[in-house]
Amino acid sequence: MWTHRGALPLRTLALVSVALACGGSRVAFAEGIDQAIRTYNEDKYADAAFLFYDVMLAAPDPATKGKAEYYLAHSLYKAGYLLPAYQFYGEVFTSGEGHPYFLKAVRGLLRVAAALDDDTLVPGVIDRGYSRAFGYLAEADSDAAHYLIGMITQRRGNYAEAKSFLEAVGERSPYYAKARYLLAIMAVKTVAEQGSDDYSEAIRYFSEVERRLGESKANEDKKLHHLAVLGKARAYYSQGDFKGSVEFYEKVPRFSEDWYDAMFESGWAYFQTGQFGRALGMVHAIQSPYFDDRYRAESWVLKATTYFQLCHFDRVRKTLDDFFRLYEPVAEALIPWLEGEHTDAEMVEVVVDGNPAFPEQIRRQLANNRRFARFLGHVRRVDSELARATAEFPEGRFKAALLSFFEQEREQRVALTGKLVRQQLKREVAFLDDFLNQARIIKFETADAERKMLEAGKDITKGPRAKGPRPIVPDATYQYWAFLGEYWLDELGYYEHSIKNECVPEVFE
Repeated sequence: MWTHRGALPLRTLALVSVALACGGSRVAFAEGIDQAIRTYNEDKYADAAFLFYDVMLAAPDPATKGKAEYYLAHSLYKAGYLLPAYQFYGEVFTSGEGHPYFLKAVRGLLRVAAALDDDTLVPGVIDRGYSRAFGYLAEADSDAAHYLIGMITQRRGNYAEAKSFLEAVGERSPYYAKARYLLAIMAVKTVAEQGSDDYSEAIRYFSEVERRLGESKANEDKKLHHLAVLGKARAYYSQGDFKGSVEFYEKVPRFSEDWYDAMFESGWAYFQTGQFGRALGMVHAIQSPYFDDRYRAESWVLKATTYFQLCHFDRVRKTLDDFFRLYEPVAEALIPWLEGEHTDAEMVEVVVDGNPAFPEQIRRQLANNRRFARFLGHVRRVDSELARATAEFPEGRFKAALLSFFEQEREQRVALTGKLVRQQLKREVAFLDDFLNQARIIKFETADAERKMLEAGKDITKGPRAKGPRPIVPDATYQYWAFLGEYWLDELGYYEHSIKNECVPEVFE
């Protein structure tokens, strides 16, 4: 069951720990820092964490206490308890530069962020505590810190500051390509905000990422490479170079995570270049049974728009009727989820487990969101570490404090995930409303066009159409096969409709 009672501040665990140490029956303190260090050096990290915790509470001098604070965090990290490690590294870090283990805590936080793939909480802590002391970090750690700060700063819309941090990431850093990709994204947003049509800076950054990762076999690099190619295609499309955009849409690998988006968006590019048969072919592919689990609302708009452009008004009406039948109920079903008083936990639960009242296509759309998957992974990480800590640590103040932390951390992670679900749902509802409005406009324009045809004495009824001409085969690497009602995976993305323009020149000049 998902629960949430509100996020807690970073120092909560320390306060809980002190309260536990001061209350109840007195418990003997650990032998001291030497025993804790011996245990740590024997690679008994969970036991060492337990001992460092007692030293931290009992230490009579600041030096010993500071050492215990840091090695408590580091022992937890070594033991695989990444979330409490983040908490205790954060305790040291937020103490400021005066703490003797300040820079070591920075490195610890960076390790945790990398291990958890955390792009929210750790970057926020690093950003708030950034200081001149970061200049003493090793190059690799400095690059990681610059990337995390640049990432979270650009998310807040402070592009100038974000750019200075992202450009400071060195070429040898594993974060370099990610930094260049974010610079490309910011360049795209800047052009859009300024109302310009020059995407050359964005294309330059995307191209750099594309070249840099083109030969990499690492899954993470391949994903970023695909995103860079897709981003480049979108940039070309946005500046009106539709032919250029098609070139890069077609470079997105078949059956990759981004192939569906590339194939659909290329349909609009083909439409813009007047290749209406190719545009309809892309719609034909993405409306195939292979993509039945996808949310495909906009494909109907592209289909109707293409038929309208060619004056196939009967087909426009059939397409719009199908679209309204499928998606008007979806729009109505989503209203209660936007306006209702559902908790963050309930919003997460509906995406994870489904709900008969929540449209399944939208649920899958939200569940496939990359950030949602990452956030949900963090919630499940809390559950995993909580279960392990419950079984591994003996009863006492350390275990009590640790379990209390996990409960609070879970609430915070669920809250973040629920907030993301609300944001994404609001976005999807806005898109669907826009598609429905576009469809209504097309329906009106279709009725108006048919009226003009009738006023001109033209027949708007459509009987059986003659078979269209065979599409052009580009070269000898292609073979022509007529579609006979069966879909084959190797044909997806290669369909082309044979269709003629039925517009009457004297009516539609």
